[in-house]
Amino acid sequence: MKLTQPQPCHGLLILTLPGPDRRRSLAMYQYRAIYRNPTPDETGCVMTWDVSGGRLPYQISLERVNGGELLWHCSCADAVYRGEDDPAHVCKHVRGLIDTLPVAPPVRKAMAA
Repeated sequence: MKLTQPQPCHGLLILTLPGPDRRRSLAMYQYRAIYRNPTPDETGCVMTWDVSGGRLPYQISLERVNGGELLWHCSCADAVYRGEDDPAHVCKHVRGLIDTLPVAPPVRKAMAA
């Protein structure tokens, strides 16, 4: 009988960010790296994280487009709805990740098509 272990995640990061309540009390958010491109210099998805700790789980992706530019995507309502009106808007989930990464790429939000 062969036992299989669950696929290990690439990394786990725990941050304290303003929480989902009206008081914006600090809450712990977990960022679990679930995908890392073996060739990050090519176009396409560079990395993907699952984010938990708020009202709902979210997902953040970092995409490399033609020309080497990097775009951040988050599935939270703040990024989706406020990002429609202001393409430069960055949600707290992405901001926390950018502020923590040792070498954070410049922030550029994906524009709605």
